[in-house]
Amino acid sequence: MIFTVAHQKGGVGKSTIATNLSVEMGAPVIDLDSQHSCYLFSVLRKNEQGKELTVFTPETISEIENVLDDLKSEHVIIDSGGYDNDVNRFALLISDIVVTPVSPSQIEVFGLMKFSEIVTEAKEYNSSLKVYVLINNADPRSSGENRKLQEFIEEDDTFQLLNTKLFRRADYRRAYAEGLSVCEYNSGGKACREIRALIKELLALM
Repeated sequence: MIFTVAHQKGGVGKSTIATNLSVEMGAPVIDLDSQHSCYLFSVLRKNEQGKELTVFTPETISEIENVLDDLKSEHVIIDSGGYDNDVNRFALLISDIVVTPVSPSQIEVFGLMKFSEIVTEAKEYNSSLKVYVLINNADPRSSGENRKLQEFIEEDDTFQLLNTKLFRRADYRRAYAEGLSVCEYNSGGKACREIRALIKELLALM
């Protein structure tokens, strides 16, 4: 199964989600972001923890195809770039499930509206494409704000809304800095419970 974390806007938390999914699912990452945050995480991880994380950084569609042909893993995580180009569109087309993180922010809602156009075009070539919006980096104290975002997403037929929400937690930042998933960093923390709930929900969608 190919799980792609995608959004045409940068800075929405794609790489943080991708690295946590990768570690917890034992899945390699295809890092398509020009900042290569997943690759940098893998370097931190190896230097700080001595733990390997398989990350590929292909730059073309043919290179992505070559990586996928060589992989024997049950699951693959793709961290899509925060911009619109042929490579990131190709990632959508080959995905089994696309996760689109969005926080309760008007800027990100505008970005989601733009991404909706890209997804609509992609579905012309892959009618079975499933794109799920994940409410991410939500303020646990702002239930009204989170509810408004949820209602907005539910009105858009392009997307389906995941039940799991990822809230703003310091563990995400601290864990990344040490090359760890949030569950490795703090297995009893709320961030870990949320990531595990997300994985459980994604696997159930299969």
